[in-house]
Amino acid sequence: MTDLRAPHLVAATVALTSLLAAAPQVGTAAPGHRMYGPHANNTTFLIDVDGVLVHVWPGDFPPGNGMYLHSDGTLYRSAATPGGPAIGGVGGGIQKRAFDGTLLWDFRWDGPDHWQHHALSVMPNGNVMFIAWDILTNAEAIALGRNPAFLTGSVFMPDSIIEVEITGPTTANVVWEWYLKDHLIQDFDPTKANFGVVADHPELLDVNYPPGALSNGDFNHANAVYYDPLRDLVVFNSHRQDEFYLIDHSTTTAEAAGHTGGAYGKGGDILYRWGNPAAYRAGTSADQQLFNQHNVYIIPEGYPGAGNVLLYNNQAGTPVGQNYSAVVELEIPWSPGGFSLLPNGTYGPAAPLWIYTAPNPTDMYSGGQGSVERLPNGNTLVDTNDDGWMFEVDSNDNKVWEHFNTFGSPTANVFQVSYYERYLWATGDSLSTSAGGMVEFDLVAGSAKAGDLYLVMGSLSGTSPGIDYQGFNLPLNLDGYFLYTVNHASGATLPGSFGVLDGLGNGAAALVVPPGVTGPATGQAVHHAFAALDPVTLAVTRTSNAVATQLVP
Repeated sequence: MTDLRAPHLVAATVALTSLLAAAPQVGTAAPGHRMYGPHANNTTFLIDVDGVLVHVWPGDFPPGNGMYLHSDGTLYRSAATPGGPAIGGVGGGIQKRAFDGTLLWDFRWDGPDHWQHHALSVMPNGNVMFIAWDILTNAEAIALGRNPAFLTGSVFMPDSIIEVEITGPTTANVVWEWYLKDHLIQDFDPTKANFGVVADHPELLDVNYPPGALSNGDFNHANAVYYDPLRDLVVFNSHRQDEFYLIDHSTTTAEAAGHTGGAYGKGGDILYRWGNPAAYRAGTSADQQLFNQHNVYIIPEGYPGAGNVLLYNNQAGTPVGQNYSAVVELEIPWSPGGFSLLPNGTYGPAAPLWIYTAPNPTDMYSGGQGSVERLPNGNTLVDTNDDGWMFEVDSNDNKVWEHFNTFGSPTANVFQVSYYERYLWATGDSLSTSAGGMVEFDLVAGSAKAGDLYLVMGSLSGTSPGIDYQGFNLPLNLDGYFLYTVNHASGATLPGSFGVLDGLGNGAAALVVPPGVTGPATGQAVHHAFAALDPVTLAVTRTSNAVATQLVP
């Protein structure tokens, strides 16, 4: 059967010479997939641009809100384990599942003196960073200068940020940790070591702001954490203080507990904060610009607006007495030497670079939760949470895509939606040429490609410049292995590499290396990608990302 198809494969791929994805067009939706996990459902869903469900990951617990899909198809997901504080966003554990749903890692951070909640961030080195409550007694809170009148419950829970290295199916080593309790100031109790003038120390957080009692002890209610690998910084968000913060990740854990050390020389102190100058006595309520905000993150390199902060400002209409939310993009005043205060004692900028509200502002409102994300084509993906409404706007504020979640009972609320412009995943990233083995490929081309032919091809000479054809870029180079994969499609080396995409636009293939193989390819990375082809004309209708497999001895 392979031999019969080979001439057609050659004809279809002779011209596959860099899927230069067509230049982004204003007014068009980004073509990839969207992933989300409703509050009332243990399952995580992947939909295509047409809103069709194309893949799911099962779960054992309701979401602890945060989730992240790795480039290898593994899902990291915060899980709401039993017995946690009765507070929105409670987690307790993090699970990692393969693309087929197999549980790979089942980690707990759920007491008695700590509890993971809300967000997580998967770092380039594979470590996992997450937010946790640091559960203190009232006596410990008073020792930190907390006004006893503000302690009506039995615990006080300032936030911490923990980084772990996965060591086994249920285990991890803590490799870095930061505790807010080490960076507090107060002007209530002069007998305490952290007594001082709050306005003189914007690098510290006032343990008595905002003034008032918290029956559940949830002091900060941080709801987002994001690691910025370019600057080795961490950005996190505080719902209670209505501001977000930057801290230095280059510190050791010991330095992170103090006020010196690290690339910025300030240890674990706050390097930058924005949203509510009243929190550090540099303004009044009239100067507040963030209200119960969520999902703060730094736009990655290579994306429009790279380096800017994007967030969902939940109660943006508060100053005018209206219930509406806004998307906020902020241009951070980056400086190698640190962040300076403006003459008025606040951190700049004075106003956001971009604010998006619905044409009728009250049409977009989520009192709590919600997310935003900048997409590769410059669009912005928005999740309003409360009604499960997700939509995408272009750079001219035009809505170009929307979807309403229908999964979940009794509520369809969605904490976060994430975008992935990936169509090909692999079950592993290495193969031994001496021992042999197999890496499986999952093709998820999107429902619009159902019934199209597909061809998985490979390259031993990298992915750039790739092969350009018909406005597409196939991220593989034309070399001997590429020609071999075309002419030996669905053979012993690449079984299933040529076929027909099913009714959801999905397919499957594999790379098989028999034991005892030797040759110059050992030690190299082999890349694979696929092209979807019109079954009649053989015109290319989609090309995928490339996945790498390291060939080890």
